[in-house]
Amino acid sequence: MHEITLIVKYFIKDDMLNEFLAVLKNNGFPEVVQSENGCIEYNYFVSAFGKENVVVLIEKWESEKLQKAHLDTPHMQNMKTFKDSFVEKTTVEIFE
Repeated sequence: MHEITLIVKYFIKDDMLNEFLAVLKNNGFPEVVQSENGCIEYNYFVSAFGKENVVVLIEKWESEKLQKAHLDTPHMQNMKTFKDSFVEKTTVEIFE
């Protein structure tokens, strides 16, 4: 098994950053994911200067298999129901 790290960038629609962060918090992110089997790290970050509408997610998993299983969890399925309301584009980089 190889650990993997993902750098996910959510490009947020204009003036929706605070609302997106509130919905994440109200749905238990990142704490619920951090309790998943194989999750080493799962944290959201925003610009320290508050000038960008980008949320960066850094997630680290014990294996690619466990990260892929995470995508099928009920809370991640729930995220699909609200993400498009706030997010224009998402990019993902994967590192081993």
